[in-house]
Amino acid sequence: MLKIYKIVELDCKFTDRIPQSYQDDPAISAALAAVSYRPLLRNWTLRPDDRLFVLDDPYNQQLRSGYEDMAAQAHAIAPCGELLFERIWCLGRDGLRVDCDNGVVFIGHSVNWSREYFNWWIEASDVGFIQWLNDDTFLADFGESERRDDDIVMMKAPGYGIFGHWLLDLVPQLVLTRFMAASDDVRFVFDHLTDWMKTLLVAVGITHVDSYQHLLTEHHHMRMPTGLKCGFALAQPINGLAWSELRARFNHMNCSAAPAPATRLFISRKKWAGQRSLADYALLEDMMASLGFTIFYPEEHDLTAQAHAFSAARLIVGEDGSALHSVLFTQPGAVLGILMQPDRMNLWHAGICDTMGHRLAYHQLPAADPSGDAPLDLDAIATFVQRLEAAG
Repeated sequence: MLKIYKIVELDCKFTDRIPQSYQDDPAISAALAAVSYRPLLRNWTLRPDDRLFVLDDPYNQQLRSGYEDMAAQAHAIAPCGELLFERIWCLGRDGLRVDCDNGVVFIGHSVNWSREYFNWWIEASDVGFIQWLNDDTFLADFGESERRDDDIVMMKAPGYGIFGHWLLDLVPQLVLTRFMAASDDVRFVFDHLTDWMKTLLVAVGITHVDSYQHLLTEHHHMRMPTGLKCGFALAQPINGLAWSELRARFNHMNCSAAPAPATRLFISRKKWAGQRSLADYALLEDMMASLGFTIFYPEEHDLTAQAHAFSAARLIVGEDGSALHSVLFTQPGAVLGILMQPDRMNLWHAGICDTMGHRLAYHQLPAADPSGDAPLDLDAIATFVQRLEAAG
């Protein structure tokens, strides 16, 4: 059905501060009234760790300041609870929460939807978007619901198919569901389920699962755990609890094809197709090997083997990306070195290291050339690695 939809930030349910413009709009008020938020855990107040960043150059000082400013607010701004939707529709693979009755789509940290991602997704995902009417309103035809499924826990969300996002987002959320008011036999609904996804579900004790792919589904009495981050602020202690449990479980799992243990790992993205690429990757790998690093391609190993590879490492270097989230499997006290392109600001690595007892530093790569590849200064990277060794 062709309809005008309004974009509503659902985080106002978490903060309990409903904007006046929402209160004055009958459709938005009705949509918000059909959603309830229940806090489950109180977040810890986080304090800066002076040892977290091992380098003190201006670049790392800037990143450290940004991380500490955000982390200090985590107890106040990161959601940590459950949402209950009386009647809601889920759109597309990422499960955008839509109130079709009232013409409202919900975004915000509590539902894992940033405004930037939503703006890109709604136009690029072929879900029925037609045109923008203004910054907060658009015209769309999402069609008719293809399935109704009630009394479930919905886990579809942005980043669903990416392993690193499961570690950062879904695993802590799944652990949080233990505190929810749902019955023990409630079904958890996902999109598709790969082998590594199933391994993670078993690891956190989720057994009643269902998966399906539809453009639009309708749900009554649907629950979901809130997203557990706000910017680069992470809810604690739930993230630490989830990751420590995951690390302990994989530490005790047998691995039939475990990589040879290595204390120095270079996590390579050479074989990984994506938007970000480095020039002369083969030369970079050769140099890292000459410095005593084992070159590791995570995508060539199953999850258990990846966890075993990270568990023994003491110094890990790699290009910024979700593959480095597996540092959570590493025994406490490791050092992580991140090669980051200048157009990116990724402080999740700092949050994971802070939570799991590691230390880290960033190295800023040169800007991409006209071909889109980031050129490499191998001498500068070698110096960065040497500084990590000296500081660690």
